[in-house]
Amino acid sequence: FGLHSAGPAAGSLLVRRQAEASRIPLELSGATCADPPTTLPKYCCNGIVPSADYADTCECNPGWTHQECVCKGILNSMPCHHCMVHLPGTNRWAKTFTKQELYDNCADCVGRCTEELGKGDCGAFAADILGKKFPEAEPADVLCTNDYLKSHVESKDYPTEMKRALYTSPKYLSDDNYHQPSNWNVAGVGANDATVRRRSHRLRRMGAKVVQTMRRGGPRGAGRAALRGGRGGA
Repeated sequence: FGLHSAGPAAGSLLVRRQAEASRIPLELSGATCADPPTTLPKYCCNGIVPSADYADTCECNPGWTHQECVCKGILNSMPCHHCMVHLPGTNRWAKTFTKQELYDNCADCVGRCTEELGKGDCGAFAADILGKKFPEAEPADVLCTNDYLKSHVESKDYPTEMKRALYTSPKYLSDDNYHQPSNWNVAGVGANDATVRRRSHRLRRMGAKVVQTMRRGGPRGAGRAALRGGRGGA
């Protein structure tokens, strides 16, 4: 097993390493921020160094061929991220799968993904793409951790479509038959914050009190009193 199965500590370590790797000096193809050509967009550089937000875009790499632009800047800007859907941290999986099975399924998915990348139309650039995205470890050891998943779905820059595909808010289930370890603040994904969930839970309890009051044959106003906090309930 790789680091993807070694628990939260390993995941946190890899996220820190990825952050450190992102601070390695960036290079643009066909241009330099120390002496940028007039045709280079201003946002490509932060002073004399490339902007981390735009260093992998086509417009900031005039030296790329058309195919290189398509492969690096468009098709593989988030290589194999879809595999993170297998993680227990997504809150999507029934406990008929063990956590280890889910981590292994993620790793298998990443293995297939990287193999397909190497054999596909972007194969000539696969090593460069994966090396830049995962400079400190194997792709599966980075992608298949709940910490890496969290760092992306909580990011304001991560596409909302990906957030919704990879994460669902935890739900209260009477039989507790799903892995739901994650209680994250993911913008655009339903009722995802603790305040909303507490309010929802309180309303369910109030609703149950209303039903109970009605079954007891209480006064007509008892239900409304219960919804105000139960002070007038039976």
